Amino acid sequence: MGTSIPFAPWNFMLDVDGVNYALPEQAAYARRHPGSEILNLSSGINALRPPDVLVDTVVTCARDPLFWHDYDGPEGHLVGRAAVAAYETVRGGGTVALGPSHVLVTAGASAALALAARGLHELARVRAARPVALLPVPTFPLAGAALADAGFTVEEVAGDAPGSRVPTVAELIAAAPPETSVVYVNTFNNPTGERYEDAALRILVRWARDHEVHILHDTVSSDVCASGELPLLPAIAAAEGYAAGLITVSSLSKVRAVPGFRIGWLVADPSLVGELARLNELGAPSSPGIAAPALLLDRMTTLAVDAAEGRCPADAPRRAQELLAALLEPYRTVTPGLEEVTAAVAGALGSEETVERLRSWRAELRSTLAENVALLAEGVGGELTEAPAWRGDFNTFVGIPALAGRNHLDLCHRLFREFGLQTLPAPAFGRDEPWWARRGTYRTRLSFALPTSRWAAGLRRLDRAVKELSR
Repeated sequence: MGTSIPFAPWNFMLDVDGVNYALPEQAAYARRHPGSEILNLSSGINALRPPDVLVDTVVTCARDPLFWHDYDGPEGHLVGRAAVAAYETVRGGGTVALGPSHVLVTAGASAALALAARGLHELARVRAARPVALLPVPTFPLAGAALADAGFTVEEVAGDAPGSRVPTVAELIAAAPPETSVVYVNTFNNPTGERYEDAALRILVRWARDHEVHILHDTVSSDVCASGELPLLPAIAAAEGYAAGLITVSSLSKVRAVPGFRIGWLVADPSLVGELARLNELGAPSSPGIAAPALLLDRMTTLAVDAAEGRCPADAPRRAQELLAALLEPYRTVTPGLEEVTAAVAGALGSEETVERLRSWRAELRSTLAENVALLAEGVGGELTEAPAWRGDFNTFVGIPALAGRNHLDLCHRLFREFGLQTLPAPAFGRDEPWWARRGTYRTRLSFALPTSRWAAGLRRLDRAVKELSR
């Protein structure tokens, strides 16, 4: 069947998953290796427990008819959209001013990316018959697949800067053909954990503005940052007069360890959001009802935690709640139950215990990540080399010299079938198998947002597997 999306890294990942995550394959491994659990070293998600305060509040709020008695509409529930708008406005430090019309709530960031790609392609066709999307290599294949499926020609750009796995902004710009309509960046890069700093992003925004190129920005793991302040791309774009050229997608899946909730969102210019909502009407006519109370609590509580940690002004939580109330005020008479729900969440936010529980959860997550990075640096998993410096994310892209020259897909399947290790090697993150073979060292992503004991066991098993497979 001709159903393949024309993007090689995406199809490579599906071939990996067709064995490593297939339930019959997992059952077969369990029969062959009784008592040996499967260890996922490349899940790409946060495998720790989600914060109880978030889950408990969401479940309580979801009992309110406000969130289940009717369809939300293709933009998502008003409450969730207003919460995201209030958070982004206050976090932007006075340079960003958003309302619900700037936000579309989706069933995860994957849906947001696919929707954005479709809408951007419709806009790009006005300028070019075959619009081009720039994509850094390495990058998780979802964005490239969404852009290719929408009709873009995807231009994959690799870098050669010393000490960096991703191309610099200068390399991205130099590689852009005249038909370029979109450039994709994510903070943090998946798989390397790297990020572009403020000055580089400012250069990218100015170039994009001057060439009428949209920036598609993915922030699904930004909130776990444990290494300094992250640049605020929306504020940079607004300061450079190009807020309308930025589309941001994000979700709670990774930063709060709730991928099963499928809560994502997209922030863009209202005119684009309106068009995307029309596209969304057919494929996903309504976001999950549970998304609204989750976003309401999480966005407001996150600001309170950021303020407590000195990452934003102390009055940010109060200003966000005031803005949220103002954004919702016009709709109170036509949205029964709105006042009760917002009052309940305001009450939760007024409790120091609520804020402290999320603050403690985030601190514990960052501490676990630091411990796991230290294990990698100390040599647990002695066959691994060349991991980029840790910047605060929970993915890294390691080299395994002992496996150089081996076929990535075959070896990945052997690591699973013989050793119970789920991994995702380099060809899933750009180009193809021959290209990575020419680069030398066998590379794979490792994801370390999991309990330290489990991470250490996985590294030791991977070390043993590499020794056996390289004999």
